[in-house]
Amino acid sequence: MGLAASQARFLGLTARKSNVEYQVQQINQQRVALSNEVMGLYGKYNDLEVPTPPVVTDYMKTVYSVDSTLENYKIENFTKIASGEYEGLYDVSLTWDEEIAKAYTYSAKDSTIIAKKGENGYSYLNFQLGLDSYTYDESNPDKSTITKITGDYEKYQGLQTIMKAQGLTSGTYYMYTKNGTSYYTSENDLDLTAFSSIEGKDTYYGTYTFDYQGAQKKTNTATAKATLTQESSGRLSTIHFIQSDDLEEMVGKTYSISTSNVEDSMLYDEAMNNYEYKKMLYEKEVEKLNKETEKLQEEDRALELQINQLDTEQNALKTEMDSVKKVIEDTMETVFKTFNG
Repeated sequence: MGLAASQARFLGLTARKSNVEYQVQQINQQRVALSNEVMGLYGKYNDLEVPTPPVVTDYMKTVYSVDSTLENYKIENFTKIASGEYEGLYDVSLTWDEEIAKAYTYSAKDSTIIAKKGENGYSYLNFQLGLDSYTYDESNPDKSTITKITGDYEKYQGLQTIMKAQGLTSGTYYMYTKNGTSYYTSENDLDLTAFSSIEGKDTYYGTYTFDYQGAQKKTNTATAKATLTQESSGRLSTIHFIQSDDLEEMVGKTYSISTSNVEDSMLYDEAMNNYEYKKMLYEKEVEKLNKETEKLQEEDRALELQINQLDTEQNALKTEMDSVKKVIEDTMETVFKTFNG
């Protein structure tokens, strides 16, 4: 290669190297911009308020109970009377829960009932209810785990409640007991439900229902005019009933008041719902920021790959330039010797 050609080649390589360096600078500027965007996203992430679940102890309320042997009266609210006949007294609202007996139905799924009739109704019954088995055998009543009932209904737990719900005052019932609860089916129900479809059938497979007595809570309310005394802490200590159409037996009497802290479930549930909503928004925003960050990181990785490729090209150019430069130097040295020879 001649001197002119080598110099031309060297200039071309120099231009290419400068262009590569320029591209690297441009890419580095892009990476800096991406880095700034990522830092901005990190800033947004740090600015997010992480929701915290409510603590039950933060949602407690003081419950005032009247120490009466009549009912478990609770004072719901009290307001001082500003004027009138009872000025200076308090309008007091009270509540108490009353348990009311109620008939319920239990459905025994996948049950097997075997029944055989005799002269006096069913002479043999077997209730196979899951893993439990109960039997009535007219010929061996002492070993029967099913009791046949034809009268004295008040002796049997909940039976009168069930009969009242059915609109009946008499009838034959069969009872078995499990975990302290008595379950009943009537002879009429056995006839109609299990053994009416096929004449002579004595086995029933499927779901059979039994009746039992449960309790249902009823909340009662009452109002009264009363005087209230308070402790130094501000808590109520006694109540003296002055007038009440609902609680006449308590008028003129004074009762102490006990206090307890219980969870305010309504406020707690509201706070929990609010927490779940904020948590959903927070997780949605975090997911959005994570996706944006990942996208920027992918772009940065692509730019880094380009830089690596340009670095490889730049090293190759430098190697070639060093080679061409050596050729130029050798050529110049040869020419110089020729003219000085």
